[in-house]
Amino acid sequence: MTVGIVKQELWDERARAEAAASAPPARRRDGRQRLLEGALALLAERGYAAMELRDVALRGDAPRGSIYHHFPGGKSQLAAEAAALEGERVRAHIERSLAERGLRETLLLFGGIFRRRAADHPDRIGCPVAAAALARPEDPALAAAATAAFRSWEESIVTALRGEGVPARQAGPFAALVISTIEGALVRARAAGDHAPLDDAVAGLAQALDALLAGTRARRARRSA
Repeated sequence: MTVGIVKQELWDERARAEAAASAPPARRRDGRQRLLEGALALLAERGYAAMELRDVALRGDAPRGSIYHHFPGGKSQLAAEAAALEGERVRAHIERSLAERGLRETLLLFGGIFRRRAADHPDRIGCPVAAAALARPEDPALAAAATAAFRSWEESIVTALRGEGVPARQAGPFAALVISTIEGALVRARAAGDHAPLDDAVAGLAQALDALLAGTRARRARRSA
């Protein structure tokens, strides 16, 4: 409510009527979010080309006609905003995990972000952001939203690596390796209908991180000797 800080008893009848007219029903209020969630699920499972608006509405439990009300740009706008939402969620998850568990544990948990999306159906495993990235060259705006999401994940990892003393010339490429490895493993897991490729990729990244940090500590030791 836009004037929620004003006590209701002080409103006059005109203010009450205007507030009632402008306040959408609860279901309408969260309809946009439900459509985004439906788009996220279908992007991960089917990809952008096969994401049908009628299925988005069905998955989001929302009227199909409401899609263009909330997303005048149609399928492209809906997918771009869904990819941006997923990008922000994953970035927040990475940063929270980095703060609570540290770098190594975060890498081990990173694959789980996408694994949980299709825990019972590994043949549906996927990343909505990667699906959006594949829209180029047909939809460069959608691909740009995906690129921005990938970069935000990399930046969080770079910051953590720099905090461990890893030089910038190594931190950037390693962060890019993390994202590329996870995304590639998701494709292999989807093809195999099994989580094993994702689990193996995460384990390999943890080993690579251990080697990177060991090398960083060794250089520090030589400099201080």
